[in-house]
Amino acid sequence: MPFSLQTLTVGFTLPCLLAIILCNILILLMIRAGILDHPVARSSHTRPTPKGGGIGIAGSFVLCLIPALYAGTVSPATLRAALGLLTGMILLGAVSWLDDVRPFPARYKLAAQFLAAIAASLGTGASLYELVPFVLVAVFITNALNFIDGINGLASGVMAISSLVLASAGIMPAAFVLLAVCLLSFLPYNFPKARIFMGDVGSQPVGLAMAWGGMTGFSTGGGVLVIALLSGVLWDVAFTLLRRARAGDRLTEAHRGHLYQLAVRSGLPVPLVTGLYWGAALWGAVAFAAGGIITTILMILLPQLIWTGYVCTRARVRVQDRW
Repeated sequence: MPFSLQTLTVGFTLPCLLAIILCNILILLMIRAGILDHPVARSSHTRPTPKGGGIGIAGSFVLCLIPALYAGTVSPATLRAALGLLTGMILLGAVSWLDDVRPFPARYKLAAQFLAAIAASLGTGASLYELVPFVLVAVFITNALNFIDGINGLASGVMAISSLVLASAGIMPAAFVLLAVCLLSFLPYNFPKARIFMGDVGSQPVGLAMAWGGMTGFSTGGGVLVIALLSGVLWDVAFTLLRRARAGDRLTEAHRGHLYQLAVRSGLPVPLVTGLYWGAALWGAVAFAAGGIITTILMILLPQLIWTGYVCTRARVRVQDRW
């Protein structure tokens, strides 16, 4: 699966310009609405900040996806896959926004994630034996990108880079260039200083779209590419879950124990940590292009082990409270 700049540029369609306008309008409306995320003990921010910027990302993407596909080359199979994704994103976005406004038990959010993942998977025409792993991986990726959305620009930047790489690899170029455009339209509002947060309403539907990219391009290595691109995020979440499970902590309880959070709490600047995770996404693309699966795994795994050891060593010395 070679990467191609030409494929990337072909994916830029006229509806992308409309998406930029819509995304900015929706984000500015959400800033003006003033629905605030108040800092609590587990928060990385220190002052109330508007949330719901993900409505701009997901909303403009949902509204412009079908026009973008028709502006390119759309087949019945592509349209069916897109409709499955849109169904899942709308469901997940609605539930996530309700949870952003008034949180409710995790089991309801998890149920919505499974239903959304099933809708997205069915749209790809996945067989029954593919459906179960697709759904499980999609739910994990959706949650991982939600968990990682805790400091400015990290989740949105990683997903923007991943979207551009997926488009350049020929995986639904019109869809993923559009998604990258929406994410990049949001990024200046959130990085380096946050005027608004993305919130679950952005991280979860867009996380589903990332997983969907792996499903649609699965036969040509798209699933491996998505995992490689998100390897920094997935490693962080998996390592943190295993560490907390070993310590006997409740996995559904909010915390500040992710590697990226420990790095910031130990004194590393937020822009530096964010930039390192962006770099991990780009490195994932390089590792994927390197060839064999063993080479790819080793290229991804070694930097993550070094990063984990470095952060944990700093945290032991510099983070005084329990982590």
